[in-house]
Amino acid sequence: MQKVSAICRRNGTLLAKIVGLLVLFSATSHGFFGRAHLLIGQERYTTLLFYLGIWGISLGALFIAAFQPRRGVRLFWAFVIAAATTAGWFYHVISGNSLSVYNVLSLWAARHEAGRAAVQYGQHILPAAALFIATFLIIAVPARLPRAWMDRVLGWFFWAPAVPVGLIAAIIYLKSGGGSQALPNQFQPLAVATVALERQLTHTMPPRMAVPFPPKDSPRIRKIVFLVDESLRPEYLNFTPGNAETPHLPALLKTAANFGKAVSGGNCSSYANAILRFTAQREDLVTSAATYPTLWQWAKKAGFRTVFIDGQSGFAKDPGKLQNFMTVSESRFIDRFIRLNGVLTPQLDFALLERMKAELEKPGPVFIYANKNGAHFPYDADYPSSAKRYRPTLTEAGEETLQAKVNSYRNAIAWNVDEFFRRLLKEVDLSDTLIIYTSDHGQNLQPGHLTHCSTEDPSPREGLVPLLAITGDRALLARFRKTARTLRDGADHFRIAPTLLRLMGYARTDLATLYGPDLFTPTPRKQPLAFSYGDIFGLFSRKAHWKIINPRENHLERLPIPPMHAHKPASMSGQTEGAPG
Repeated sequence: MQKVSAICRRNGTLLAKIVGLLVLFSATSHGFFGRAHLLIGQERYTTLLFYLGIWGISLGALFIAAFQPRRGVRLFWAFVIAAATTAGWFYHVISGNSLSVYNVLSLWAARHEAGRAAVQYGQHILPAAALFIATFLIIAVPARLPRAWMDRVLGWFFWAPAVPVGLIAAIIYLKSGGGSQALPNQFQPLAVATVALERQLTHTMPPRMAVPFPPKDSPRIRKIVFLVDESLRPEYLNFTPGNAETPHLPALLKTAANFGKAVSGGNCSSYANAILRFTAQREDLVTSAATYPTLWQWAKKAGFRTVFIDGQSGFAKDPGKLQNFMTVSESRFIDRFIRLNGVLTPQLDFALLERMKAELEKPGPVFIYANKNGAHFPYDADYPSSAKRYRPTLTEAGEETLQAKVNSYRNAIAWNVDEFFRRLLKEVDLSDTLIIYTSDHGQNLQPGHLTHCSTEDPSPREGLVPLLAITGDRALLARFRKTARTLRDGADHFRIAPTLLRLMGYARTDLATLYGPDLFTPTPRKQPLAFSYGDIFGLFSRKAHWKIINPRENHLERLPIPPMHAHKPASMSGQTEGAPG
């Protein structure tokens, strides 16, 4: 009787483990049927055969790992596969896409933002932890096979789980960083991370060129600020007099040329800031991003003192960390590097303003590149509770609804943009100062999607940014306004670098050998406006990925109900249907 009972317990454990593995495999790997249906519809039967083969090999490798007779080997694979499964599931939940090499590289470049990302996507952390524990236990719990020879055979193939990782990695190389979508989450993230690590370690960047020619004239203006905000969508900046959303912005137009809705260089903070600092160009993005002189080099050559104010460095665990692909070589051209450590999040932009004012008041020409905090997620951390205008917020709603997300986003903008510029106009002397204001990228506020940095068919919203030229120099302002009337909703980030260089004194004819049109040139681009997504440094290919976008189209989110606030807002300038409120 005891023998029968033992057999039943052993078989019950074996059956439970097999069922658990099948449920885990099917529940955590996304897109299998959709991908298979697509391949059948396109009559790509050879590709379908390989695709099914990888899934079959992966399932077999999972079972081999789970039934390893040696405890240490089984626990090792249990931990590795549990980590991969959780990472793949977590990224899919927050983005709707599979993890890619470019995602890994972007996440690594922005690893200092891990704490803020944890707050933004905190509701998924407990399910992810539960998934990790469940996956680990399903694989780690011992279960005896019916025959002893089966244990011996499985022991010979302890390395089998590395096979699907190698196969998927090979596909990624053949597809220049792509091709890993809708593959098993137990192994796909491992392959992606392996390839990303290899590219990070072995890919070498060419040397950056020196400034190829001297300035021909004296600087047109002596104090230049390149103010780069964070995650700002232009549709949420209201310049209509008397509006309730951003009531102080209309006054800004007295000293500003508004280029309307512009297109960013990239949809990810690290890549977008790199494009701006490295003076990269649309026509040959990969080459120019890697080899063109930086803004610091151009400014130093023209006799400017250079200052970098990093309003986001306080979130880095290492306060000396260089962010957004900045290198030690680049930093040598920066005369003063200001980090805002120890500042409360709602006060970051105002601390930045104080440092900016102090640098502008010093004698001599100065070029300042300043990274604002803006509307960086989690949005509710960007403003004090006393500045809460729109409700319910994400924190109050307790879930990520479109209404709550937009409310929190607009609260952050009201504080870090509207209030910021109110103080700037009151406190900064703009008579011999130019501020080029934009954002690194836009935001996709639709729940269930990444807000930015998507590497698979990104939303146009991720590339929409504001663009203004702010100055008290009336003649210079008139030049900008003349171009802004023609280029309204038709400019992009790639026009900024040649604009700044012309103002530093470099000749337009010289700049034309390296750069495209600037903000003084009203002619639209020959190619459609677009922002880059994914790699810009040629890790796999010399060809960048572009998302074509028409800023004149209405990309504003449609809200199911109007936001709750004290004053009914006026309609946003240039908006029609779908405007919040």
